[in-house]
Amino acid sequence: MKKFKLILPMLAFIFAITLSFAFVNTTAEDYYTTGFIKIDSTWYPVDVDCPQNEQNDCLAQIEGESETYEVHNGPSETAPILKSASPAPKVIEDPR
Repeated sequence: MKKFKLILPMLAFIFAITLSFAFVNTTAEDYYTTGFIKIDSTWYPVDVDCPQNEQNDCLAQIEGESETYEVHNGPSETAPILKSASPAPKVIEDPR
């Protein structure tokens, strides 16, 4: 019984520390999604801020270029286009 009285508080302390890492606040970085854009018949993965359940198609524009690209959920023409809250394209670095 003495060992039980010693071990039980230690286990409670260990579980409290362990579970404190299970609940973490989300940050702005968590909203970035990996999407895919097609440039010259090649698919490239890009990280964009396009949360789902919005109205507008998510568009990406490479820095220094004027052409915009649709951001797809997967590397395929049949993959759904990600949605965005804003109709303006997201400016991204060149993924090539």
